[in-house]
Amino acid sequence: MARKRAIAGQSGFTILVVDDQEETLISSDLLLTREGHTVLLAQTGDEALALHRKDTIDLMLVDYFMPRMSGEELVREVRKRDEHVQIILQTGYSGERPPREMLKLLDIQGYHDKSDGPDRLLLWIDVALKAASQLRHLRQHERELIESRAELRRLSDRLFRIQEEEREHISRELHDQLGQLLTATGLDIDWVIPRCPAEDSRVRLTEAAALVRQAIQETRELCASLRPGAFGGEGLIEAVQAYAGDFAKRGGINLQFSSELPASLQLTNDTLRNGYRIAQEALSNIARHAGADRIVIAFARTAPGLAMTITDNGRGFDPAAVADPHAVGLVGMRERALAIGARLTIRSQAGAGTRITLEIPLPA
Repeated sequence: MARKRAIAGQSGFTILVVDDQEETLISSDLLLTREGHTVLLAQTGDEALALHRKDTIDLMLVDYFMPRMSGEELVREVRKRDEHVQIILQTGYSGERPPREMLKLLDIQGYHDKSDGPDRLLLWIDVALKAASQLRHLRQHERELIESRAELRRLSDRLFRIQEEEREHISRELHDQLGQLLTATGLDIDWVIPRCPAEDSRVRLTEAAALVRQAIQETRELCASLRPGAFGGEGLIEAVQAYAGDFAKRGGINLQFSSELPASLQLTNDTLRNGYRIAQEALSNIARHAGADRIVIAFARTAPGLAMTITDNGRGFDPAAVADPHAVGLVGMRERALAIGARLTIRSQAGAGTRITLEIPLPA
């Protein structure tokens, strides 16, 4: 019959004693309680498994020879769901001593012969609980690290959203304010040119009108890069192709673009936005650092989703620079990929160009 003490021990550890002998359970309960431990008792393997599922246990003392479910069978069942709990096997007869190879396979922390007395048992318990304490601290640190990383991800995602909102705001201001002012200025210059009596003044005004038209065009391009517009269907592919085409034309770069994806492809707004920004940053890095004259962009279907690959024939770089905290653009690309559950791979070698692959999972 399974029993649990109502008062937790001062040590902070919980020990489950499994033995088919009532007197062993009673003596173990008294011994371990005096040591300040919380003690759980079970006479069968089934009772032990029920307690193990219900409570957080630091150490199990398991009798090796028990009816219905042996200690070996119990340990194997426990290890299927718990690799951290410390386990010490016990036996009262030398003939029950398990083989050493089996002890290794069972993944236990100790083996105690009951005839060695309680002092030897307490020594085994102290060693096992020290290990349990270290594991507890490691798991706590792991939880804190996971929580910290999750918080950083949330902050990073929030930062990218704020950036997008600010970019859209700047784009609107450029279009509605500066764009309209430039347009009005161009119209006024066009009105003045035929009415200007001086030939040299008309020439200067004509040049000014051309500069205004150039400023209007560049403002439109800047607005488009800041705010790619509404996505839908193949929006990511179309947006990347349009941006890459303008980018290649401005830089005098040979661009090869291909896509194997169907027109029915559906992506979330976050995936579209972040995928587009990653492509933008990749092309921006090529313009600033690569010195390339050829770029290949390809969209392909993969088993988990889609892959966007951007390859250049530029000077390349040391991939270790990706870990450099000053490489803000590369770090931002990785953060955007993580935000949408994608995988970003950057392969480069000095003098051999760079290949950037973004693998985006899609719903089944």
